[in-house]
Amino acid sequence: MSSQSSLVQIKLPAPFEVTRRLLIIVGLLLSLSLLSQLVKNGTGHDQVFGIIPLLYVDYEANLPTWYSSIALLTASLVLLLIALSKRSQADRFTLHWFFMAGLFCLLSLDEVATIHECAIEPMRRLIDARGVLHYAWVIPGGIFVLVIGALMSRFLFSLPTRTRNLYLLAGGVFVGGAIGVEMISAFHAFSHGEKNLLYALIITFEEAMEMLGVIIFIHASLEYLCEHVRSMEFSLPERSEPTT
Repeated sequence: MSSQSSLVQIKLPAPFEVTRRLLIIVGLLLSLSLLSQLVKNGTGHDQVFGIIPLLYVDYEANLPTWYSSIALLTASLVLLLIALSKRSQADRFTLHWFFMAGLFCLLSLDEVATIHECAIEPMRRLIDARGVLHYAWVIPGGIFVLVIGALMSRFLFSLPTRTRNLYLLAGGVFVGGAIGVEMISAFHAFSHGEKNLLYALIITFEEAMEMLGVIIFIHASLEYLCEHVRSMEFSLPERSEPTT
């Protein structure tokens, strides 16, 4: 019997072109979300044929959620490509790249499954969380960020300066939105509730920071990947054919 293998070539997209398109998508989503809230507050209608729940960034299972999950999964796939190329080079930080790919895959899953929100009620009961801690998941979330930062510090400072700085910027923007602005929105929700235009504006700013952080991260990862390989080839085995 004889077998053959075929090569699958992956051509890498230009980082700036990907970033430009993602920024356009994010700008459109945020604008539509804000418009939906202006309509909601102006008319007093919560649904408008289901359009408002479909567009508002603070709701789940809608267009902004779908985009955020896909963006995080895209970051995970880029990291996976880097990890595979590093494995072929026997790089000492290969496992770190694989770990980051898995982490972003979990973040993508959490975006649609809202796993982190399961910690809100238990933490509220545990510490009687109020004010800025009204959305109490930020406590374990902040601890998680600190632990990951400590574990990945050596890896981070092994990266080229530009990549490291962009990763730090991306992380700062994302965490600043996901935890920092989240605490502001929590304080407002605790004091004034969630059904008002100011809350919607705070939430929109929060989501904008998270989305921008992911875009910066994708850009940095693509740049790093493009500096190491222009394209990637994988050998896929074909079915064996009987010989006579």
